[in-house]
Amino acid sequence: MLLHRVLTGAVGIPIGLLLIYLGGWWFAGAVALIAIGGLRELYLLLAARDKKALPWLGYPLALALVAMAATVHSGPMAAPLGAEAALLVVAFAIAAWWLLAPPARRSGDKLFATISAHVYVPQLLGYLVRLRSMSALSITPRGSETELPLGMLLMALLMAVICGMDSAAYGVGSKWGRRKLCPAISPGKTVEGAIAAFLTAALLSGAIGYWFRLPLVHGIVLGAAIGVLGQAGDLFESMLKRRAGVKDSGAVLPGHGGVLDRFDSLLFAAPAAFFYLSIVTGT
Repeated sequence: MLLHRVLTGAVGIPIGLLLIYLGGWWFAGAVALIAIGGLRELYLLLAARDKKALPWLGYPLALALVAMAATVHSGPMAAPLGAEAALLVVAFAIAAWWLLAPPARRSGDKLFATISAHVYVPQLLGYLVRLRSMSALSITPRGSETELPLGMLLMALLMAVICGMDSAAYGVGSKWGRRKLCPAISPGKTVEGAIAAFLTAALLSGAIGYWFRLPLVHGIVLGAAIGVLGQAGDLFESMLKRRAGVKDSGAVLPGHGGVLDRFDSLLFAAPAAFFYLSIVTGT
C-alpha cells in the first residue's frame, strides 16, 4: 500500500506541477477530467444507495462549468465575492443534506441527485481553475529574480499544503495515533494525525506564503483554514462511502483509491483559498 502511494505520487506530483505551470486550458482540461472522474464515482456511490442521477446532463454541465471558470477572471470585487461565497455555502449545505439523506423515492430525485452531485464535485473543483487564473499580478519570490504569475504560485502553495498535511496525518497517525477522531465515519483517522495535519498546514502555508511575499499572518491563516476544511472534506467523502458501504470511491489511483479519495480535501479547501486570497490580494 505505501509503495503504491509513493509510486503514484512520484508520477502524479510532477505532472500536477507541470499542469500548474502551463495553466490556461491545459490546467482547465485536467480539472475537467478530474471532475468527470469524480462525478462518475459519486454517481456509483449514490446508485449503491438506490439514488439515481442523470449522467447525460451532469457530465456536460461539469465541462461547461470548468470552461466558464477558465474564461471568467476575478477582479477587485469583495462584495460580490462575499455574496458568491454565501450562496455557495447555502447551495452546498442543501446538496450535502440530500447526498447524505436516505433515499425517499420522490418525483424529481434524479434531477436533484444530478444538481447535488454537480455542486459537490465540479462546482467546488472549478475554484481550482479560478485560483490558477488569478494572474493579474506577478510576484518575484524571495531569493529569485524571475517574476511569476500570482495564480501559479497560489496553486503551488495550495497543492504543497494539501500534500504536506496528508503526509503528516498519515505518518503521525500511523506511528503515534492513539485516539480515534471519528471512528463511526473513518476508523483510521486519529486525533493526533488531525492535529499534525493542522499544524503542518498552518506552518507550511506561512513559510511558502512568506517566500511568495504573502504577509506571514495571511499565510498562516490560510494554512489554518486549509488544515480544517481539507480534513472536513476528507471526512465528508468518508461519510458518503460509509453510507454506500464501500472502502474506496474507486481504484483508478493505486494506493490512493479513486479520484474522490485523492481530491476530497481540495474540494473544500479550494473555494476557501480562492475567496480568502481574492479578498486579501484584491485580484
